[in-house]
Amino acid sequence: MQAKHHIILYTFLSLALVVAVFLTFDYGVKAREAQQVLEDGYTQRVLETQEHLQAMGLKLNKAAVAGDSLVTVTLLTGVSKQSDEVVTSLSVLPLSHVAMSDTIKFCNQLSEYSMNLALEVAAGGNLAEQDVTTLGEMENQCALLLGQFVTARDAMLAEGLKMAVSGNVFYQEAQLSARPLEQVADGDNGMDYPSMIYDGAFSDARHYGEPKALGTETIDAAKAVEIAKAYVGEERIREASQSTETAGTLACFGVALTLNDGTVLNAEVTKRGGKLLWIMPEHASFPQTLTLEECGAKAKLFLETNGYGDMEANHYQIYDGLAVINFVAVQDGVLLYPDLVKAQVRMDTGEVVGMEANNYLMNHTRRSALTPELSKAQALTGVSARLNAEDARLCVIPYRDQERLCYEVAGTYQGQEYRVYIDAKTGEEVEVLIMLRNADGEVSA
Repeated sequence: MQAKHHIILYTFLSLALVVAVFLTFDYGVKAREAQQVLEDGYTQRVLETQEHLQAMGLKLNKAAVAGDSLVTVTLLTGVSKQSDEVVTSLSVLPLSHVAMSDTIKFCNQLSEYSMNLALEVAAGGNLAEQDVTTLGEMENQCALLLGQFVTARDAMLAEGLKMAVSGNVFYQEAQLSARPLEQVADGDNGMDYPSMIYDGAFSDARHYGEPKALGTETIDAAKAVEIAKAYVGEERIREASQSTETAGTLACFGVALTLNDGTVLNAEVTKRGGKLLWIMPEHASFPQTLTLEECGAKAKLFLETNGYGDMEANHYQIYDGLAVINFVAVQDGVLLYPDLVKAQVRMDTGEVVGMEANNYLMNHTRRSALTPELSKAQALTGVSARLNAEDARLCVIPYRDQERLCYEVAGTYQGQEYRVYIDAKTGEEVEVLIMLRNADGEVSA
């Protein structure tokens, strides 16, 4: 009888062992299947990213030569949408975001830049030569980034590496041996993301109607060269020549200037009014020996010397040895955000080598309605109670196809700085901007 019980027990244990082995095997199979599904999903994201980058490059190429505004807008909005898709894909891949941050920032800026251009074209504007140049740079970077993705993916396949790894790598440094995709932003592989300096407060002001700051005088190409030389300083120039003309609301003559040290500056001077629309160096890589304050003083003097009146430095960025400073026009103490000028200053010599005055030329005029109906105290109490409001100042901001007189209320919340814009006549909250500061700049978003 006892032997019979032993047989039953052993049989039961054997069956339990078989079941346990089967379940363990089954769970292992399902785990491997789940990991493979995850791996397939990651692979699909990488392939989609490659497709988007290829399509973005084509659209950027086409936008430079499109002659119809509808086609241009379609191409640019397509670039913006696909840039967002690339950011989404990169954000969900199991990669170090420390290593991928520059790539994600580039795609975010490209998305906003293309959408801003699309809105300007849709409002009746045209792509300026500077915009076409920037789009070409973006196209080159998309092509380089696509090549890096293909190379990294091939390396993973050749080495049998998987993306579905265990552990959180979000804050880790790049680990190329285990995660080759993280090499795509490496400068040693040719990546050099250009900085698109357009993101100061309200720097994307819309441009409607006729330019307000041009006057009625018309000039010829020879005069445009002389005007460009006068802005830069004739003593700095070794050679000056005419270059490509552009049409549109701000039709311009192109000018190429070679400085005594060999630096080449390209510029555009408006055919009507003879105003400098923009000037920029072909290449920039200068030592940083001057402070931002010193560069700001040099830029402010440059603007005053060239007739821009009362201007106040607002936002800035530093890259490649250039201090890029946004200046806002001031009338009777009121900031005029639509009237923006951006200056680029060499941080080794303090010389101004770049400027962009599109917003200023389109919008600058003396305003007649700068008297508020609300007091500063009312504006300060009109913001959210969560904001630690510190001060308020009158300003004019662009709003859709109009301008609004507002109080700019500066404040903090949980250690982060904000600017809240309260309509000075109605008390309505119009806009909220977050201030972003790091070692290389101060911008708003």
